[in-house]
Amino acid sequence: MKRMQHVNIVSAVRPLYYVSRVLGLGLFSFTDSFVVKEIKTLWILYTVILLIAVLTCGVYCTVQRVGQSGLLATIVVNEFLMMFIGALKAVSSIFISVAMNGAKSRKFISTVVKVDRSLLSDPITTYRNTFIFTLVQAVAVWSYIAILFTYDTWVWKQVAEKMSIWYLISTYPHRIVNTDTVVQSCNLVLLLKNRLKTLNKRLGSILQESDEPYIETALLINVPYNSVFSHTENERLFSGMKRSSLMSHVESPQTVNRLRQHTKISKKWNLYNIRKLYDDLCDISVLVNSMYGFQLLLELGVTTMELASALYFILAAILKIQTFERDIIGHFISLMAAWIFLISFKLISITAPCHSATTEAENTAVLVQKLLLVPNFDHDTVAELQLFSQQLLQCKIKFTAFGFLILDYPLLFTIIGGVTTYLVIAMQYEK
Repeated sequence: MKRMQHVNIVSAVRPLYYVSRVLGLGLFSFTDSFVVKEIKTLWILYTVILLIAVLTCGVYCTVQRVGQSGLLATIVVNEFLMMFIGALKAVSSIFISVAMNGAKSRKFISTVVKVDRSLLSDPITTYRNTFIFTLVQAVAVWSYIAILFTYDTWVWKQVAEKMSIWYLISTYPHRIVNTDTVVQSCNLVLLLKNRLKTLNKRLGSILQESDEPYIETALLINVPYNSVFSHTENERLFSGMKRSSLMSHVESPQTVNRLRQHTKISKKWNLYNIRKLYDDLCDISVLVNSMYGFQLLLELGVTTMELASALYFILAAILKIQTFERDIIGHFISLMAAWIFLISFKLISITAPCHSATTEAENTAVLVQKLLLVPNFDHDTVAELQLFSQQLLQCKIKFTAFGFLILDYPLLFTIIGGVTTYLVIAMQYEK
């Protein structure tokens, strides 16, 4: 029971944390009560060893791609760049996590804990659902990758028996690290999106209550004046009650006026708290961009080339541009399809959460504008809404790949279009 009192977001993301720690991407440590602290020197040494191992494998697999023969020159260049940028991204991810992201991650966690204390009405349920999601995600993703890499090694050994097994295995370390980086950023953005959605629900409840002035008056009858500021939850408890059931509690016009004034103060204070929460959520989005922007830029380049390469090999096998034994061609096409599934998962994990989080932030602006149109708000509440509107203009939540590309669905469609164009040109050269 004592342990449950200290449960926070750290306890909810433990599956993701443990996997990242093994891969050298664990940015912090925590105590038994889930208090974040710096990682120990021993773990930093472990991360450095992993960094050297990933760098060595990356150099080896990149050099091996230079000597490939029997493929179109553009495909050889694509394979070389795919390995080079992939290895660079993995090495930079580990280096950045150790050198720069440690303090940022601790600030991220402390800000989320602060937001959750004020925003979540049922944190235990939220954290339990988050834990289940990250656990299922970790099991599904890493089981799939383990099976895929095993199948990949077997198929390529059947296709080219003389191919060294190290030629294949050397590509796996940086791909594992890169996948974990994508999963990390995806989960952090999804967390932010969830908090924005909860904040919008609170704004929506204020908008709904503004249409029922009598309900607003009677909501806080049993709440002491000195607790109006801290117990705004009482407003939500009675928001669904009918007007007729509340009117009997109002005894006189003087009581109505007094309670109406208290409700105005409460609403202003509630909006002020929401403004502070939104400011904290903006800080979280800035931290996510600074922690993963460069890695995601490289990852987008790698996944685009991997997608083009996998689709090319499928078309080459179907059109018999590349010759394979009859009993192997089915396995080869299945392997490339499995790679395309993983690549698609990474591209969607990069773009979809960012797009949905940005959409939630835009919904916040829409709700604030609707609240500004409510006629029965007092001057102080309107002033608070105007300040909130200015804040939304100055601090827009968006996600970019190191400032070069906005991460959203249009980017995903652009990548698909670019890969399609590349394949059409490559097939024309083959003919």
